[in-house]
Amino acid sequence: MKEACISSDRTARPPLKGIRVLELAEIWAAPFCAALLGDLGAEVIKVESIQRIARGPIRPGATAFGYADGDPGERPWNRQGAFNVVNRSKLGITLDLTRPSGVDAFSELAAISDVVVCNYAYGVLDSFGFDYESLRLIKPDMIVVMMPGYGNTGPYKRYRSMGMTLDAISGHSALRGYPDLDLSHNSVVHHPDAVGAATAVFAICASLLQRARSGKGQLVDMSQAEAFMPHLGEAFLEHGMTGRIRERRGNRHPTMAPHGCYPCLGDDKWVTIAVRNEAEWRAFHEVVGSPDLVDDARFATLQERLRHQDELDELVAQWTSTRDRYEVTRLLQARGVPAGPVLDCCGDTYDDPHLNERGYFQVVTHPEAGTYPLSGPIWRFPGIPEPIQLPAPSLGEHNAYILGQVLGLSQDVLAKLENEKVVGDVPLEGADMGGVRRAARDR
Repeated sequence: MKEACISSDRTARPPLKGIRVLELAEIWAAPFCAALLGDLGAEVIKVESIQRIARGPIRPGATAFGYADGDPGERPWNRQGAFNVVNRSKLGITLDLTRPSGVDAFSELAAISDVVVCNYAYGVLDSFGFDYESLRLIKPDMIVVMMPGYGNTGPYKRYRSMGMTLDAISGHSALRGYPDLDLSHNSVVHHPDAVGAATAVFAICASLLQRARSGKGQLVDMSQAEAFMPHLGEAFLEHGMTGRIRERRGNRHPTMAPHGCYPCLGDDKWVTIAVRNEAEWRAFHEVVGSPDLVDDARFATLQERLRHQDELDELVAQWTSTRDRYEVTRLLQARGVPAGPVLDCCGDTYDDPHLNERGYFQVVTHPEAGTYPLSGPIWRFPGIPEPIQLPAPSLGEHNAYILGQVLGLSQDVLAKLENEKVVGDVPLEGADMGGVRRAARDR
């Protein structure tokens, strides 16, 4: 969590205070982008539908992600942990954009907003009548960010995508994992989603700066796959310079040894260690104190250590396996050797002294999901108080506020919209909801 370079004598308003963002998004990339904009002070309005609650690690409560306390409750769509994490600091409304009254309400909202961010598949936003040119007619200086997997032009534009497919098509899946496993054995990751979210945030900030200078809005056509490519630049550069295709390395490094992930005391507890040079090697074997490391000719030089990594890793693992991962970390870091505990996201991170010392977590109370520590904002600004997260919105939670107070729709109009199922706070029977009804039924 790095300090941003902003002068403390500037206004104490968050950077995006006064910017209104409409989010039409699902799953991870665009919702996380919008959450980061909320961290920067923007007012983010998440637009959903009671006719369709999207699949995946979001409202339905897919069993792969589940509920914090294991109980879906009576309204499971409001208690899903992964949804509530990635949709922090937002307001939430429901609108049926297939109905004229829903389209009218969204158009009125767009007219008083600054940014629309969407990661729907190619053509979906257009089908609602909200392509970029239509949104420009509503608000000429509107900034529209469309971030499907493969962009809005080119031969792949109609292909559907998820984080896993983006990971594969970028080549990242082929680089991850152990050399003795084929490509069908790999873990699910969300690296491309997170990268796409951060890239979109910076694109939006750049667009807002340009708008402030020129008075003009713009369309940002951001392919999530292309946004991820620069993060693999080393492998592409290596191939371009040598003609070699990068092979999977597991936890090893071509110029460092030992370099790996080693077992520690406890059930499935691990520590990472990276020895970068001879000075660190001397410090390492002094901490370990094993004559097998010091006197063995196989480990006398970096080249020899690289040649005998299997034997070296076995000796290192013998030493780490008798110690706590934090003890190993402290011993090695004290001597300047890079080391760190491996943390899972289900409990380890909340006890990590480094994250807690830096105030990374914020305790957030959700009215239906309960009180839990959640990941906090990933940046801070000197002179500006750290924002306190709003809990993720329950389905349609802010319909009355946004549609009534902000847009000025009367109570009669709001009641009519609810009776017509254009808005609401409960999914319609038969709505596309993934596994949520099954989860509720199986309680």
